[in-house]
Amino acid sequence: MTLQSSIAASALSLALAALAAATAVIVATEFIVVGLLPVLARDLAISPAVAGHLVGAFALSASLLGPPLTIAAAAIAPRTILTATLGLYAATDLAAVLWPDYSVMLAMRIVQGAALPVFVSVGAAAVTALAPPARRGRVLALANTGFAVGIVAALPAGVALAERGQWTPSFVALAAVSLAAAVLLLAVFPERRPEAPRASAAATLLRAPAFQLQLALSVAVFVAMFSAYTYISLWLAEVAGLDTGGIALALVGFGAAGVLGNTAAAWIADRGPLRATAVAVTALVLAVLGLSLAATPVLRVVLFVAWGIFHTACVALCQVRVSFAGRDAPAFAMAMNISAANLGIALGAVAGGWAVERWGVSAIGWPGLAMLPLLLGLALAIRTIGSRRSFG
Repeated sequence: MTLQSSIAASALSLALAALAAATAVIVATEFIVVGLLPVLARDLAISPAVAGHLVGAFALSASLLGPPLTIAAAAIAPRTILTATLGLYAATDLAAVLWPDYSVMLAMRIVQGAALPVFVSVGAAAVTALAPPARRGRVLALANTGFAVGIVAALPAGVALAERGQWTPSFVALAAVSLAAAVLLLAVFPERRPEAPRASAAATLLRAPAFQLQLALSVAVFVAMFSAYTYISLWLAEVAGLDTGGIALALVGFGAAGVLGNTAAAWIADRGPLRATAVAVTALVLAVLGLSLAATPVLRVVLFVAWGIFHTACVALCQVRVSFAGRDAPAFAMAMNISAANLGIALGAVAGGWAVERWGVSAIGWPGLAMLPLLLGLALAIRTIGSRRSFG
């Protein structure tokens, strides 16, 4: 390794670590509200169903506003975008604490949701541009480590704080770490900006049937994932019989398993992300389905860990898969994937809720099973009309 390549590798490692840490903060901000909904409903004097709109508003905003904002941000240096987004997150978190009103909270979530795809896609595109072409899938998957870490931190913290009847400390803490992450990125993230894609490149991507199928597959994967994951705390309480402390501990274990899944995805991402996505989502569906059929606690633990592994692996593989499909406009492609994912999250929550209402929380695996033929059919269609060389 030459001195120049060694310096480049060090710069990549620093930028990747800083981006993963900052992504963890962004993801924790999105998901901590899930655990805090009962307390927020009480303090904001709204029903739990209305409080749930704070989750849906974030996802819908990310889905609708993320891609156009990413195109608008293409002319701005990534480091500026990333640090400004973290500053925006800090400001909106503090606004919710200073003005604890539902309308303020809803506006805050809409603003944060719109900014999330911009942050993730611009940051990931910038850091992968620093890597050699043969390692870009792995680097992109490693950048997704922040997602797993954010989940590890957010859901258990939300559950624990909800038990204590508090939500403001979490928002103050998130504001503080958002600012710290901004300072870190300012210090180590490279200034240079990849060449901004032309709007025509984005339009060409959107017209390509293979790319449209890639996005449809991401929607379907996230429907399968979140039809179960949305109700994971409820499943742990009602089916597994855990108390609040046990639920928080189980969620930490789920997130830790997700870190393993993300690491595995990083190793295989460059070799065939389409095939790996199909395998991972099939394994996830079978693991969740098996949880409600498992006869022994040991088997349930094994399947729960498998669920965590494949859940985060699916997130990383979808990002890599769509990024590879949109090489001419990678940041826009990743923003579209995040948009598709958030649409899948919203639809998955509805599908899972429908199953829970009719058959109980033990049925959270059935919507994913129903989605499996569509998932595999989409993967086959992509392989048929797309490039085997590009998509694996």
